[in-house]
Amino acid sequence: MQFELALLALLFLILSLLVGALVRHGLKGLPVPYTVVLLLIGLLLGLVQRAGVFTDSTPMLTQTLALVSDITPQVILYLFLPTLIFESAFSLEVHLFRRMAPQIALLAIPGLILATLLTALLAWQWFPWEWSWALCLLFGALISATDPVAVVALLKEVSSRKRLETLIEGESLLNDGTAIVLFGLFYTMAVSGVASVSPLNVVLEFIWVVVGGLLVGALTGIIAIAWVGRVFNDPIIEITLSVVAAYLVFFIAERLHLSGVVALVTLAFVFAGTGRTRISPEVAGFLHHFWEMMAHVANTVIFLLVGILIAARVPLDQPDLWWSLALLYPALLVIRGATIGALLPLLKRMGIGLTREKALVLLWGGLRGAVSLALALTIAVDQLLPREVADQILFLCAGTVVLTIVINGSTMGRLLRLLGLNRLPAAKQATVDRVKGIVTDELSQMLPKMMTHPFLSRADWSQVKRNILLQERTLDKGEAEEPSSDQGLACRRRLLETERQSYWSQFESGTLGRHSTQLLVQLVERALDGAAEIGPRVSLQPLWATPFWLGWCRRFPILQTAANSVFYSHLALGYDLARGFMEAQVELKSHIQELAPDNRLAQSLDLEVEQNLSMAEHHIRQIRDCHPELVQALETQAASRLLLNRERTVIRRQMGMAVLAQPEAQKLLEGVEGRMHKLQRTSMVEQPDSESQPCKLFPWAGDCSESTRKSLIDQLVITTYSEEEVIIEADSELSQIGVLVEGSVEACWTSPESTRIKILIPGEMLALSALVSGKAQAQYRGKSLCRIGWLELDLVKKLMTQDETLMSQLSEQLGQEVRRP
Repeated sequence: MQFELALLALLFLILSLLVGALVRHGLKGLPVPYTVVLLLIGLLLGLVQRAGVFTDSTPMLTQTLALVSDITPQVILYLFLPTLIFESAFSLEVHLFRRMAPQIALLAIPGLILATLLTALLAWQWFPWEWSWALCLLFGALISATDPVAVVALLKEVSSRKRLETLIEGESLLNDGTAIVLFGLFYTMAVSGVASVSPLNVVLEFIWVVVGGLLVGALTGIIAIAWVGRVFNDPIIEITLSVVAAYLVFFIAERLHLSGVVALVTLAFVFAGTGRTRISPEVAGFLHHFWEMMAHVANTVIFLLVGILIAARVPLDQPDLWWSLALLYPALLVIRGATIGALLPLLKRMGIGLTREKALVLLWGGLRGAVSLALALTIAVDQLLPREVADQILFLCAGTVVLTIVINGSTMGRLLRLLGLNRLPAAKQATVDRVKGIVTDELSQMLPKMMTHPFLSRADWSQVKRNILLQERTLDKGEAEEPSSDQGLACRRRLLETERQSYWSQFESGTLGRHSTQLLVQLVERALDGAAEIGPRVSLQPLWATPFWLGWCRRFPILQTAANSVFYSHLALGYDLARGFMEAQVELKSHIQELAPDNRLAQSLDLEVEQNLSMAEHHIRQIRDCHPELVQALETQAASRLLLNRERTVIRRQMGMAVLAQPEAQKLLEGVEGRMHKLQRTSMVEQPDSESQPCKLFPWAGDCSESTRKSLIDQLVITTYSEEEVIIEADSELSQIGVLVEGSVEACWTSPESTRIKILIPGEMLALSALVSGKAQAQYRGKSLCRIGWLELDLVKKLMTQDETLMSQLSEQLGQEVRRP
């Protein structure tokens, strides 16, 4: 009886997930990697199928295994790789990957090329089949790439070092691009019989494939994230777009003969980097969990699939193949060791450096997996090479995959223990121990209250203490050991990571904007890259300062309106940055005593945080004093977001308590989220109107006629300037004079004999000398954030001729200005 192919594929998926659940449950607490056991089960199923055991008893299972045995390499590449590579790159810390990019690129490109050449030389010298040089290079390319499918799945279980995991994952993610390019080139050479190829052509093709893949991934990522950014809290749409983008970018890149892997990694980094603030905060966690589940399913299926494929397809009755495999496996370890050893002097000096212990883990972690096998299956399926040669390549590749996963994979945990890399560094462990002590103190304070509780007082409290592993603290703060410099650095790094998380929490709660979150997170990551200094965070100052180009545009009347609008947006961003920064510093301050290894460091850190707070408070005070209407609009927006978030939480809680039925609650939630989306897309930051009180703007014009005061108000154009921004240069030609509306301005008159400085206050005039000479006598610079009202010279001169009081007042002030130097 023949069953439909779709039904057989569904059966294999169901059985794979069932086997995966049984294996995962059975391995709880055992030091055996999940993927290794799945591969062994797949091998066993393939061998049983090959022996015909299931043929008569279970025809449906027999046909299912036969279907799997005949699967094409394109299915492996197009069905599984997008999920596994996107999830792996999406879960990486973009900041850490960027920092280690030189090391990763060195291993993934020159390192793989060197390994390919050495493996080809080995095949040329030692294999008994007299392969051509092109065939040896072909084999070297497909067998040298470490596979992200195998490596990522394993390291998430046995590695406890984030940097080491990122290095191995990053190499395995990127070297596929190199391997596939080389494989395609050497495959063409081996099939056509061409003996040589121009090195320039190799380099140009490699650059085209990698750069082209990067551009396709970046463009697709930008489009997808722009679309996601227009969706508000709809997990179905946002997650669907991420899945579509991952598969579509791989398909497009491969169809264009570009690197699908590079395109996928680029796409994932767009989502994990700039895209993180575009994804709805409520969806972000769900999105990560979804991709983790997708990767788990793909890993479960693919390792069973690889095991069945190997057992069902490789020839098993040729002794020379077994002897060659016995030579190949240790030789590949030697070649990888030689490659890493050759690059080690550079690897030690690039990125985060590389110790001898981590280099050994890098060597042993060079597993081979589905990509190598898919490339070998491509040769077998295409039948462009002799069947005997294709079988030899498939056997050696499959044997290497099995040996590296089973031997290297199952012993990776022991190697990490032997090298001491399965434990946290001493500095980080000290932090963990301090937190454990805080937890112990907290539980100890709870116990007396619980022992008197009417429903708990009869408990066996000795047993309770044993159950929760509650122990007395043996080392208090005063008796703590002298902290090392590593402990101080670890403490600073942990505090910076806490600060970074504070920004993400503020973003999720709606109190911090997207752009502000990105900028503040980037500032923290720069601090992590350096000496991990907490403060003073002077790198914030350039973000608050007015950009040069904006100040230049505001000097031209035709551009003033647009430039002022941009300036107010910049001002609002600066306020948002300062407010979010202050909130994070307050939270940071509450953790110092818990994390600092000694009181001296705690006091130093506390001082640094105070410097940060003082700097941010100064900036906020300036904005509040100079632009109260702007602050009011921003705080109105923030308060509205907080209350809407709270309203949504209350509705969800009522639904959880069954007070509201789901349809009713959903309708209410849609209304709340509609208001939240409208608030998010509505700018509440507008350029303020001119003041309506002439006495505040022109205290010296109180005796002027009503029409004069009205003309001054109506024609006034108000512009805001940052602290230390030059408003007027000395001797510059002017067509306007100014009046200080808010803030303070420093006026500096310079002559060969002396220099005089005066601080102007609101109501005082700027550059009155332009009424006579058309030029400014002094340089005017913002002493604080300030607002200047500008009046055209022609208008002022006209009003002076019409109003003698105005003439008198301005002449008096002009005389004082002229006499100042």
